[in-house]
Amino acid sequence: MKRILAHSEEDAQKRRAAFEERYAVFNGHHLSLEGIKRKVNPNLEIKYLCYYLGESNKFSGKPNPIVCLADGKFSFSEQGIREALKRMGADLSQFKMEVQETARDADGESRLVAYKKRKNVYALTCTLAYKGIEMEITRWHVKDSPFGLFEIMPAKQMLCYVSEHFKRDERFNLFVLRDDEFYLLDLPTLLMDLALEYQLREEEIIFHAKQQRISTMQTSVLDEDHIMLDAIDEATVERIIKESEQKGLDKEQTFKVLVDPWMEAIHDYLAQMTSKYKDFVFMFNLEIEPDVNGCSSSLFTRTGKYKTEIGIVPQVPFKKLCEERQLEVSYTFSKNPYLKDPSRRQTVACFTVEDSEIIIDEVLYDQLWHKDQLIIYPNAKDRRFQLQISGSIGLHALVGYLKQMPALCQQMNKFAESLKL
Repeated sequence: MKRILAHSEEDAQKRRAAFEERYAVFNGHHLSLEGIKRKVNPNLEIKYLCYYLGESNKFSGKPNPIVCLADGKFSFSEQGIREALKRMGADLSQFKMEVQETARDADGESRLVAYKKRKNVYALTCTLAYKGIEMEITRWHVKDSPFGLFEIMPAKQMLCYVSEHFKRDERFNLFVLRDDEFYLLDLPTLLMDLALEYQLREEEIIFHAKQQRISTMQTSVLDEDHIMLDAIDEATVERIIKESEQKGLDKEQTFKVLVDPWMEAIHDYLAQMTSKYKDFVFMFNLEIEPDVNGCSSSLFTRTGKYKTEIGIVPQVPFKKLCEERQLEVSYTFSKNPYLKDPSRRQTVACFTVEDSEIIIDEVLYDQLWHKDQLIIYPNAKDRRFQLQISGSIGLHALVGYLKQMPALCQQMNKFAESLKL
């Protein structure tokens, strides 16, 4: 069974360790903070919550501690759930429980078909609050009947998602359980896991918001005309080569370690320029020749198909930018003829200025946007210089690099020739 919630501090540490990598993906795809929030805090999938109906407590065999049956009548037990949470180490100072019973008429508000046309319908609602989340459990039953159905909203802060496969079945429109299923529900574990999951989501959103603020500050002082490749002195070279030998790295791996700061500088320049101008472009579209009006109806979109409406071809603003920067550039594009996956599109773009070249190998996915990537060879004559970007870059970023490319490639070539690798 797929587990969709964090279950332990170990899970939490793994998630936190991935924040930085996730931000690189979000930043590469130029998501706004609101877009990031939607990705970080997606809806819960109801079908996976069934894990808590037996798998999570299959070795304990204990019934749901919130259930109280006295004289054939059901009630929610605050004492039972508190004692269970205390045994699990929960912070009871952050726990609160409220219960309310209301009568509903024949046209009552129940979303369950079984109770929409019934008389003497009662709803017993229990609200559990713990560490920032609120769970709402409503037990629907007919007066004097010992049986009922439980309608559960796991966490108001994390809405539920129901796949198309389950929409035909009313019981999967919400987290709906029969009496016998609710008695097996490992409610304490579910409540604590939901709280931990929400805490991690909030932490990640704060992390990304902070990173965006830092990026904005860096962009505000960005020197658009200069990418600084700091000199690497002989002592540093000797130290890195020695450390690489001790680690068992080969010559190519050692070379990449040596030039990694330079590749980071180029990466940051491309990312910051793209963030500043927000004019990101697909290489797939950049190769399309415009018609007499500068348009085309063959632009790639995230649906994976071509647009039916006409749009401005990126070659038009690209050429205009090159003219403004007094930049003479030639370019070629090629496709991967051996690519058999119809959901993936690979374009290799080569841009030449004077005697220097950059190659951009782009892979786009029809639906899995987060897998889009660019493998960039900023000095195509020496493929050991390489960097990767998750997402895409902008037209200003590309033209800005091309303007500086001859000087940068000359510096790269000079350093490569000085090494005995």
